Amino acid sequence: MKRKPLFLPVVLIMSLFMIPTVSMARQNKIAADGSFIQASLCGFWSDARWQEEFSAMKNAGMHYLIIGPVEESSPGKITTTLYPSSLPNTQMAKGGNGIPFSDVVDACLRNAQSAGMKVFIGIGMSNKWWSAPGGIDSTWLYNQMNFDNKVCDELWNLYKKKYPNAFYGWYWAYEVANINLTTVQQQVLTHAMNIQLDHLTAKNERLPFMWCPFMNSSLGTPQAYQTMWQNVFAGLHITDGDIFCPQDCVGAGGLKINQVGSWFSALRQAVNTKPGLVMWSDVETFEVYQNHYISATVDRIIKQMEIEQPYVNNYITFSYCHYQSPNNTDSGFQTTYINFLHTRQLDSTAPSIPTNFTAVLRDNGDEIKLNWNPSTDNIGVCGYYIYRNGILICKKQVLRKDEGANFTMPNSFIDKNLKAGTAYSYQVKAYDFANNVSDFTPPVTINISQRR
Repeated sequence: MKRKPLFLPVVLIMSLFMIPTVSMARQNKIAADGSFIQASLCGFWSDARWQEEFSAMKNAGMHYLIIGPVEESSPGKITTTLYPSSLPNTQMAKGGNGIPFSDVVDACLRNAQSAGMKVFIGIGMSNKWWSAPGGIDSTWLYNQMNFDNKVCDELWNLYKKKYPNAFYGWYWAYEVANINLTTVQQQVLTHAMNIQLDHLTAKNERLPFMWCPFMNSSLGTPQAYQTMWQNVFAGLHITDGDIFCPQDCVGAGGLKINQVGSWFSALRQAVNTKPGLVMWSDVETFEVYQNHYISATVDRIIKQMEIEQPYVNNYITFSYCHYQSPNNTDSGFQTTYINFLHTRQLDSTAPSIPTNFTAVLRDNGDEIKLNWNPSTDNIGVCGYYIYRNGILICKKQVLRKDEGANFTMPNSFIDKNLKAGTAYSYQVKAYDFANNVSDFTPPVTINISQRR
């Protein structure tokens, strides 16, 4: 489960009676208030499993879940949905096992209603958004908005009266990027969003409307992105309390953490030009490490929120449910985070040094296997940093259930493709869920004298 890569081409590109209330008690508090979730994780959940997740979120002080998108399409392919749609050329989406999901939207809303949680429903997404010729195809995009409006009508008729409190808002899943849009392209984006906003208003289906653009510092400046959004906001038909919720892009790598403040400051200034518009942060709680998506440690997540605090009214995450939930990974993430919520202090106790550290040359002669006994920690060990000749070469971290693991904690590593006639010296450090780090193990050196 992951976001779209930041360097892909990007296509350009909220019931008047229900306005979201931003808790003023939360405005100045570093605390995540919700999470995205996708069907790859929750598509086959039972009611009991849904309640476990909502319980974990409530224990962490959260109120909102963003699910979806609940309709996805690709050119030339049948459109898939997470609910039983009667629209033409649609079918229920399937899980990775090839088995169709049942009504994921109903299961989510049913359990959210029972748990007292609020759900934003991600409406639709077409993969053409990422690849339309010339960066924008207004004819396609306007047609897609009209189709997505039919999805909104179906969702409203199926679920709003059934789950009036849980069905709280809409999420516009098309992710806008800072790609130096021309004036005409900005107008196309504004009109496309208004096609949906105006439809929802006309049909009395208007709910809080959220969208989450992203940015990449290599593609432009904060000031240029501020100007772009001011131009879009000027013509956008929002209602009070609609939510502009930019991704902070730290996990995917679009921004370095020390760049976040300047970008969020600029976007806040843009939001200030549109009365009634609210700004939240979409805090990325993952890390891309060696082309693999892993859970971010809690210290980094807290740092992101601290930087963004002066500019936002609230925080959601992408995605606590996938990367920090005790139901999908080691409970040490949540224990560390909740302790912070209660004490406003991050755990500062480092793990013990790994013991019985060994390095053994394997029979093939160009691989060395490292083994160690697990470290101990007051909350738990998140993983290990592995060094070769003083350079970090790998971090082995506790896995997630959606990776096919049962919270497996690694205590070995195989270093491959080593060269004959070379000495290799290894050390390991343990780290916990707040990224407190142990001292090094004593070094172990192996000299590969010849091939076997």
